[in-house]
Amino acid sequence: MKRVNKFRLRPTKEQEKVLFSLCEMSAVLWNKLNYVRRQLFFEGKFDWKEGVEELYDEFKPILGSATAQQIIRKNNEAWRSFFSLLRLKNQRKLPSHIRKVSPPRYWKDRLLNKRKLMTVIRNDCYRIEEVEGKKYLVLPKGLRIRITGEIKWRGKQGRLEIFYDDLTGRWYAHQSVEVDQPRRTISPEKRAFIDLGVINIITAWIEGEKQPIAFSGKSLLADWWYWTHKIAHYQSIAKKVNGMDTTRRIRKYYRKRQLRFRHAVNTIIYRFVKLCYERGVTEIIVGDVKGIRQNNDKNTKANAIIHNFWSFRYIIDRLITTAENFGIKVKFVREDYTSSVCPRCGSTNAYKHKRLFKCLNCGLEAHRDVVGVLNIARVSLNGRDGFNGVLAHPVLLRVSPVEAQTSPQGILAL
Repeated sequence: MKRVNKFRLRPTKEQEKVLFSLCEMSAVLWNKLNYVRRQLFFEGKFDWKEGVEELYDEFKPILGSATAQQIIRKNNEAWRSFFSLLRLKNQRKLPSHIRKVSPPRYWKDRLLNKRKLMTVIRNDCYRIEEVEGKKYLVLPKGLRIRITGEIKWRGKQGRLEIFYDDLTGRWYAHQSVEVDQPRRTISPEKRAFIDLGVINIITAWIEGEKQPIAFSGKSLLADWWYWTHKIAHYQSIAKKVNGMDTTRRIRKYYRKRQLRFRHAVNTIIYRFVKLCYERGVTEIIVGDVKGIRQNNDKNTKANAIIHNFWSFRYIIDRLITTAENFGIKVKFVREDYTSSVCPRCGSTNAYKHKRLFKCLNCGLEAHRDVVGVLNIARVSLNGRDGFNGVLAHPVLLRVSPVEAQTSPQGILAL
């Protein structure tokens, strides 16, 4: 499986000048090639070879043959991905989270009207050295740059992508690494079941356990609203002062809101998957929330939570990746009406108020998220009553964005 090591580059002033020049000309090559291909595509006569040799010969003396080749190859990959999505769209098989299919864009920030400074280094044209506890990135053109960051993944190294973050004024590098994929083989197999939500990010039940667990999302939501109101405040000021919708400060607040949310989600998912690993789980079964945003139009606040705050695609991607790291399989099942059916008797005659579910047929009273996850288990186990006696309310675990960043545990039980 492929993973990424992330580093921060700390170049000297002289090294930074070389990096700026390298990334500037890399962006020029990408944009020139992309312009040729976009024009051919819109004219209906796309040709993979058009302009490639000429641009390669032009930029080879400037960037080096390997770097010029890698940028052209990356552009090829972007166009192949575009054509694949286009075929899926024509076949009406496009994933629901992809709303628009567009040709590869230029390496350019339209808001700032500046090129995006980045480059691609071939896997055999760089190396990472560790000397007396310090790490250095050795690059072409005689660059040996101090880097910081953990080498989390070790294996067959892939290409290196270097980019400049204009918002923070910092340099970063992403190194792709191919590592062996572990796979748990425990007999008998043990499963964990998940219901994804907003109030509780994850509600889960592990097969054979009496106590479901839930990771509360209330602190994440409160933090998200705080930054949303702060962004709106400065947007109104910017609109009055200079008629703009965004400023450097607003862009920083958008990023901070996203990073705080994602950091807390990463902590939740890591702790949950690690718990599954410790309990001997070999497969995690998740209620698929695909299409939940379609035709989901409520009041303004509810729409903001569902469509903006609840990044379920990111949550699912992180869950799959983290489970892979522990050798645990992830499977998705339909979750239609799982929180509306009694898991004990199968009746739909129920009273539901906020997080309470009460079956008017058998008298079961339970947390609605627990009802949802037990019904996901019932469907997955083909109706087998393997969860008889499970407690009706979960033990609640809380992760706040601040705690996720400052606490080594990151989780507090309520």
